Amino acid sequence: LTIMSYMPFLNAIAYFLVAQTSCGLFLATVFGLGHNGMAVYPADQRPDFWKLQVTTTRNVTSTWFVDWFCGGLQYQVDHHLFPMLPRHNLAKVHTLVESFCKEQGVTYHEADMWVG
Repeated sequence: LTIMSYMPFLNAIAYFLVAQTSCGLFLATVFGLGHNGMAVYPADQRPDFWKLQVTTTRNVTSTWFVDWFCGGLQYQVDHHLFPMLPRHNLAKVHTLVESFCKEQGVTYHEADMWVG
């Protein structure tokens, strides 16, 4: 609000609307990358917690741009499994979760930003 208090009223309203719209668009893009096109289960056929999280979300292959754009949420599968884990540790958990899924025969979904 401090920056807007120095602006003319209409400029402050325009700034606020553009900022909110941009933020919403970025968040919708990040959430869409992690969830759209993934499995959906009827309530009575859901697998156990960890399989549900792994099969209904996907990670986005990390690059410097993806790291910046997604802010840690490119590790969507790992974030769903460990929601309280600090985001700087998600990359470390990623390898462990991926190998655990392979051992259990559960597909671990990951795609680049364009395919996702």
